Amino acid sequence: MSDTDLSGTAPVRLAVPGQTADILPGGPTRRSLGRHRDRVSDIAWFGLPVLAATAAAAATVSAGPIVSSLCLVLVLLPLYAVVAKPGIVRTNDARRYARRTVTAAAVTLTPLAAVELLAPGDVRAALAVVLTACSTALVAGLLERRRRPAFAVLVVGDGDGIRDVVNPWATNQRMDVVGACVPTAPGEPLPDDVSGVPVLGRPADVETVARSCAVDWVVIAPGAALSVYDVRRLTWQLERARVPVSVATDLNGVMPHRVEPVVVGRRMLLDVSSPKPSSLGLWGKDLLDRVGGLALLLLASPLLLVLMALVKLDSRGPAFFRQVRAGRNGHPFTMIKLRTMVVDAEERLDEVRELNEGAGLLFKIGDDPRITRLGRALRKLSLDELPQLINVVRGDMSLVGPRPGLLSERDQYDDWIARRLRVKPGMTGLWQVSGRSSLDWEQAVRLDIDYVDNWTMRRDLGIAARTLRAVVCRDGAG
Repeated sequence: MSDTDLSGTAPVRLAVPGQTADILPGGPTRRSLGRHRDRVSDIAWFGLPVLAATAAAAATVSAGPIVSSLCLVLVLLPLYAVVAKPGIVRTNDARRYARRTVTAAAVTLTPLAAVELLAPGDVRAALAVVLTACSTALVAGLLERRRRPAFAVLVVGDGDGIRDVVNPWATNQRMDVVGACVPTAPGEPLPDDVSGVPVLGRPADVETVARSCAVDWVVIAPGAALSVYDVRRLTWQLERARVPVSVATDLNGVMPHRVEPVVVGRRMLLDVSSPKPSSLGLWGKDLLDRVGGLALLLLASPLLLVLMALVKLDSRGPAFFRQVRAGRNGHPFTMIKLRTMVVDAEERLDEVRELNEGAGLLFKIGDDPRITRLGRALRKLSLDELPQLINVVRGDMSLVGPRPGLLSERDQYDDWIARRLRVKPGMTGLWQVSGRSSLDWEQAVRLDIDYVDNWTMRRDLGIAARTLRAVVCRDGAG
């Protein structure tokens, strides 16, 4: 693609509903809606925490100007790293801001207090400022996330690149892909759409399209039709339009904590760390599983005893259902659940096999006739899985991990799907909090593999918190 292709200033007739007039770059059409949303976002993310920090700092004047200045630096430096990001990224960064601020405060205040440069009262005043700013930012981020509409996104790239970008966003309600700019050969007409996304122009039109559609974010998908120099020219155009821009990569399934940019010989590379967790991390996860599982089992034991009695009264058979499942590295173990089906459900499997609604290796029946009346309620509330806490305490399972598969499923795994067996199966996991039984087999496998390759203790705690919401709201329960 030539320089003229990406830097021309000729009028562009945009294929935008309601836009039929020629629009010149830098013309009167402006991202007024986007600008308004940016102002509100800036107030939520920048104004409120700074106001809280300033008020708290003013209360520490008696401790001295050094303490007050130090407090403001601790609060403002991490905040700048958040405010400087695009809105779509910024709305997810409240917890990161709080974590960075608390870490910076601990690293700074601890040695100063140790050498007695700061009195205990000064440390308490500084912590008050930090905690006030962090809590205010968390509340502001939560309110903005609930208030802000979907982000208008423009994608630039060829057909394959656009499909790779927008397909994972198909179910993301916060992402509104309003259009695409697609490179074409000289004289070749533009397609009407790519993967359902309307084509609004060529890469040379990106600035005009971004202005007229009031987009919040532009995503570039490099490919054969977009060289690295074309990408640089596109960023220059979007700099004039003051629109945030990001470049998509092919590192799908790799979380940011495993990626670090490095420059070697003026060439930027992405250094990807090994997905294997450290021995200390695995030991900590196992300890948390055993201790947490035992505590939850003790707390749930009265309810579990009541449910066992109800299962026995509701239908003939034992209260527990035991089934051999595939554990870590495929080793079999006996999983325990509250029985939700009739006692001869396994023998009647052939009768209902034709009702299977699942794809791939996932066997799922929306209205299984073998489920008992009480069993249907237990499944909707996920109470049938409470006895799996026994498996967690034994060490067969984890509180968080992939779904424990059947041995018959394990025997059909290829090397890709078998990746999910690298860790212990869990009572809850990414697939449960991302749709549970409403997900198809391929989506469930992808989420399990993403979990295995990007495990962190913090992520486990986040999944556990989201599980409570999924159970209460019955998201995808079945």
